[in-house]
Amino acid sequence: MTECTNIDCGNESDLYLCRQCISDLQQWIDKGRALIPDMTATIYRLDNVRQAPTGGGGGLVTGSKPPIDLAALELRDWLTRMHDSTTYAADQMAAGWAWEIQDNVRRAERMVSGPEPEGVDHAAIREKVENIAPPMPTRQLLPFLREKAGIVLTSQHIRDWARRGHLRPVERDPQPTYHPHEVIAAWHRKEAS
Repeated sequence: MTECTNIDCGNESDLYLCRQCISDLQQWIDKGRALIPDMTATIYRLDNVRQAPTGGGGGLVTGSKPPIDLAALELRDWLTRMHDSTTYAADQMAAGWAWEIQDNVRRAERMVSGPEPEGVDHAAIREKVENIAPPMPTRQLLPFLREKAGIVLTSQHIRDWARRGHLRPVERDPQPTYHPHEVIAAWHRKEAS
């Protein structure tokens, strides 16, 4: 008996990977094999995924993108040549193979589904504002929302929403004050409609 060669494992094994690491590796291999049919659209650039920002690539001019994605083609070929996890477990480089398989399956997933979109997390901003912001008069509220939430409003928006019943002032004297999170909620309702 020896020790599993996978990083941070240390379980005993007759092979270079323990039973649990062999099972985990097989799941990654199965996941990679399941992605192979989806990669065809990526290879021939037929998919409509969000593209990572890059330069170049328009028209048939020098420096434009080739008609197929060569990196996706190479990766698909690599995935089709994967063996079962028990074959890798008998190799002294098993831990390295496990890492490479996981890395290539993640790359294939990103190619098929595109990069994660970057966006504004309005729910997190609303929660943050709700917890830190007391009721404010409009003249303080507008710059606060512009700075903290990236929402640009006018005092006319606030008056209209209050007149229509979409907002209720917390206090009316000496001037109306509003909770910032309620104004943000009203803004979201108006943006959605």
